[in-house]
Amino acid sequence: MLMRKITRLVNNKRTGQRLGFLALIVFLGLVVGACVSTIINIDQPGTVVAGDTAHIVLDIQWKETNFDQNMRQVIGICMPKGWDAGNNTKMYLTSEIGDANMSKVPPGAVDPSTGLLWSEAFSKKFGIGPNLIDDMEWIVYWSDVKFFVANQSLVNAKVHINIKTGPDNLMFKPGFAMCEDGDGLSDGFPGYYTSAFGKCLEVLDGEGDIIDFCNPQIGIGEPSNATDNDLITIRYNGTLDETALKNESDVFWCATAYTTSGETIEICAAEDFSKMRKVEDQKWRIDIWPRKYFNLNDNQTLARIEYYFIDRTGGLKTGYGNTADPFKFTFKCK
Repeated sequence: MLMRKITRLVNNKRTGQRLGFLALIVFLGLVVGACVSTIINIDQPGTVVAGDTAHIVLDIQWKETNFDQNMRQVIGICMPKGWDAGNNTKMYLTSEIGDANMSKVPPGAVDPSTGLLWSEAFSKKFGIGPNLIDDMEWIVYWSDVKFFVANQSLVNAKVHINIKTGPDNLMFKPGFAMCEDGDGLSDGFPGYYTSAFGKCLEVLDGEGDIIDFCNPQIGIGEPSNATDNDLITIRYNGTLDETALKNESDVFWCATAYTTSGETIEICAAEDFSKMRKVEDQKWRIDIWPRKYFNLNDNQTLARIEYYFIDRTGGLKTGYGNTADPFKFTFKCK
C-alpha cells in the first residue's frame, strides 16, 4: 500500500512537470509570436539635382506569426538634417491587402518597446549607419490605417517616398527601417524590426563644396549644416594620410577664417588651444566654437574656414586629399 502511494505521488509530480513544461512552451509561443518585417529592395536614384524631388521605392514584406494582427506599419527614414525631410517628404504604401497614406507619427507618440519618442528610438537603434558625418536625422511615419493580417499570412508591399532635396552639394547613403506600431523596436524576437541603407546618393548643381558622407576623408567638419555660432567638430583621420604626420604624437589645427565682408583671420600655430585630441590610433579631433576661436566682433560673420593639419614644428602639413589645397568648411545661414 505504501509503495503504491509513493508511485502515485511520483507519477503525479511528473505529470505536473510535463503540463507545466507544455504550458511554458505555449506561453513562449504566444509571447514571441509577432510580425516579421523585411526590406527586400531599395530602388533609389544615384544622383538628383539640388532642390528637385528624389523618388525612392522600398519593396517590403511582413508576416504575422501565431496571431491575427491589426496594426499600423511604421517606416523611418534617415536623411541629412539640411533636407528638413520632416517637412519635405510625402509617402504612401501600396500592398496586396490595401493601400494607405503615410503620415508623420504624432508629436509625443512613443515606441512601445523603449518609451522613447519614435525618432529618438530609431536614432538610438540604427544611428547613421555607414554614413561618416553625424549630420543625419530619423523621421518616422506610420500608415493612416491599420492592416488586418491573418496568422501566418505574408504581405508584399511597396513604400513610395518622395523627398524634396536640400540646397547643398553632398553625397550620403539614405537609411530606412520598418516595424509595426504594436511591437515597435523590441528585441524580444528576431524580426520585430528591420533596417537597411541604400547606395550613395549624390546631390548635384547645388550650393557650396561637396560634403561627402559616403567616403572616408582625411579631414571632415561636422555638422555640415552649421553657423559660425554653433559648436563644430573637425576630425583628422591619419589612417588615410600618406604623410608622416599620422605618426606624430601631437597634431595641430592650422586654420584661416574668411568673413562675409572679405576679411581673413589666420590662426596657425602649435598652441594648446589648437592642439587636437587623440581619440583613436592615428585619429584626432578638435571641437571649436568658431566665433570665440577666431575672436569675432559683433559685426563679423564667417563665410568659411580653410584649414590644414600640422605637426608641432609646422614642417609636416596635410591638405585635402594629400594635396597642397586646404580642407574647406562652409557655414550656412539660418
